[in-house]
Formats: sequence, C-alpha cells, structure tokens
Amino acid sequence: MLIIAWEVTGACNLTCEYCRASATPSPADGELSTKEALAFIDEVAPRRPMLILSGGEPLLRRDIFDIARYATGRGVRVSLATNGTLLTPETVERIRGAGIIRVSISLDGPDPEIHDLARGEGSFDLAMGGIENLRGRVDFQINMTVTKENLSLVGATMDLAEELGAVAFHIFFLVPTGRGREEELVDPGEQDEILRQVARDSRNRKMEVKVTCAPQYGRIIREVLAASERRGVMGSACLAGTNFVFVSRTGDVSPCGYLPIVAGNVREERFSDIWEGSQVLIDLRKRELVGRCGGCEYREVCGGCRARAYAIAGDYLESDPLCSYREA
Repeated sequence: MLIIAWEVTGACNLTCEYCRASATPSPADGELSTKEALAFIDEVAPRRPMLILSGGEPLLRRDIFDIARYATGRGVRVSLATNGTLLTPETVERIRGAGIIRVSISLDGPDPEIHDLARGEGSFDLAMGGIENLRGRVDFQINMTVTKENLSLVGATMDLAEELGAVAFHIFFLVPTGRGREEELVDPGEQDEILRQVARDSRNRKMEVKVTCAPQYGRIIREVLAASERRGVMGSACLAGTNFVFVSRTGDVSPCGYLPIVAGNVREERFSDIWEGSQVLIDLRKRELVGRCGGCEYREVCGGCRARAYAIAGDYLESDPLCSYREA
C-alpha cells in the first residue's frame, strides 16, 4: 500500500525543539487551498493509499474535517498525526464523523519531565487528556522520537502506550532536519541496543510495534531472534520513495518528510507523473547505494536511512551514519 504523509499546514500551537516542519503559530504562506486539497485527493484516490494528515498541527487547519471526510468518501484510508493537546471530546467526535480510522499522538517519554522539556510546559498532561478522550472512541497509536535525551525511556514509554490501550507504538529515530540537530542523534551503538531491546520486547506486546527511520532493525531482528520468533515483528528497509511519499503544505513532493529533496509539485504536475517519473524516486527504487550500504549483505532488508545519509553526507545514496555494521 502507498502511504502518503501530507503536511496540511505549517501552523502549530507548540514549538517542539526538533520539529521536522519548523512549525510556527500561524499557517505558512502558499498552503494548498481547499480546492487544491480536494483536487489532490481526487488524483490519488484511485491508488487507494493510506493518507496521513499531519503538520504542524493538522487540527489547526480550518477545513481539516472537510478534507478528511472528502477523502474517506473517495475510499481513502485516513489517519491523523497530532500532538494531542487539542483533542477535546467535541473534536474527537468530529474525527469519528469524518471517518478517520486512527490518530497518532507523540509522546517523548512516560511522564512530563522529558516531554515538556522538548514540547512545552503542560503539553504532556494535555496530550494525556486527549488520549483519554480518544479511548473507546477512535483507535490511537503512540509515536516516540528517540534522541540523546530520552533513549533510556523507550521501554517505559512502550509500557505506558500499552497501558493506555494504544493499538500501536511507533518508534522514530531522529533525523536532523527542520529544527532537529545532529548533536541530538543517538550514536550507532546506542541505536543498536535500543533495537535489540525492542526486538525482544515486541514479541510480548498486544499492540503493533514498529520502528521508523532505523532500517537497521531488519538486521537486528535477524541477529537477535530465531526465524520462528520473527513472526509479527515488523522490520523493513527504508520505504522513502518506494511505498512512502511526503507532500508538503505547498504541494512539494519528497521521498519522505525527513528527506527534503523536491521531486515535483502537485500544483504544477500530476501526482502520478511525479510518482512514476521523478529521478530521485527512481534512484531510491533502484537502490544502487554507495559506501558501506552499497556492499552490505543486509541491503535488501535494511539499506540504511536515506534521509539520514542525505542530512549527514549530502547524498541520499550514501551510507547511513547510524549503522554500526562494518562487514561488507
């Protein structure tokens, strides 16, 4: 299934310190109009994608429920990525009414200490209130971005997600784009240790556990788990430009939100023409990688994070700097 992450607005009520979108309190100039948004949905609907409405904070876009309702009416699966602070009971009912099937909420830890440090005082309690309003009404997942500050809290945050009734827990490893800084990255050894912990732990969870922006998980699960133990453990190579694509608030199409190379713009070209004809997307599908990733025996199940390679090395086909695997 094609997954389209759509940054519907750059506006946000928080100022998270490593925000990919470098969000601001007000909408950015040139955001797609309602008419343009609906036209975009008309074009992608025949592909039956999963459409993730994100931002910024998508709930600050005035027509967000009109957009969601239109998409679900066209047979598109729609989810919503939010910071959780605006999820009042009334908003949750509007989410249900628009046909949104899942809401993802970001938590940076199991308590306010680290979360509020990154996202603003009181944001953790507001997000927890939003989760409480979702429970029993709309399926939700917890997203956690791993940095130097919270790497020891992955297990505890996973425990909290399960206690709250999340259907999924998605672990994102920071890519230094937007307001994210290179010094906030975990080092390769730390990433491997977290991935080993997750691989062992996820087998015993009732919820889906997925790792994003660390395709090394595909290698780790083969090192840690026997073949018979891997059933249900989710690991895959980088999806950027293959099964995943990002559309910005102004219509720019990129392989993913953390890889800021523009493949085209939906205001100027048909999405289908961009998806099928963009050279950067073709390069990512060919997977003619260079450096250690190019010769690695795990290139098909891992292949490294293309966004992190670009952020650090300036080449989306280069080696992922967070890989510890040295053999080729």
